[in-house]
Amino acid sequence: MAGCTLLIVLPVRAQSRTATCDASLGLAKMQHTPPKGRLQDAGAQQTKHIIELGKKAIPMLIACLADQTRTKEPIEDFWPVTTVGDIAFFYLCDLFTDSSWQHSTIDGVVDWKNVSAEDPNSPSWTAWYNFVKRHGRRYVQNAWYKRWKEEESAIFWDGKEQCFKIAPQVAPNNPHP
Repeated sequence: MAGCTLLIVLPVRAQSRTATCDASLGLAKMQHTPPKGRLQDAGAQQTKHIIELGKKAIPMLIACLADQTRTKEPIEDFWPVTTVGDIAFFYLCDLFTDSSWQHSTIDGVVDWKNVSAEDPNSPSWTAWYNFVKRHGRRYVQNAWYKRWKEEESAIFWDGKEQCFKIAPQVAPNNPHP
């Protein structure tokens, strides 16, 4: 009997350690977004809320990466389905992309460059779902979480570029050359 109780309690404790997606972000209620540009350039209500949250939004979005709740309609053109986790990935990638739409401002995470490298001739939705099938959503989440913990204090919002960046590390003065 005690063994059965232990088996029931352990999964609950393990789940409580994993952060869950905060519904206040509204990702499950996202609607279609414009086909070009970053999410922060489109002006959705969810985006305004995320930008108002500032850096606090980053771990919240990371927590959403594993959420497979489907949106009512796909938010991206040509995608057959989008989930909350997909949208969290879109946000994280976009929020760490400069205003040229060409350069990521963070390295060491899973981003579109990694995803498309594995399926270079596939549409983005196929490449993404193949990546997730191969590696898992937790893999993506863990990579982002690890980087967040490493750089949390150095991450800042660049109002001109409308993206998060990482402040350069200043090396301590070395009096001995």
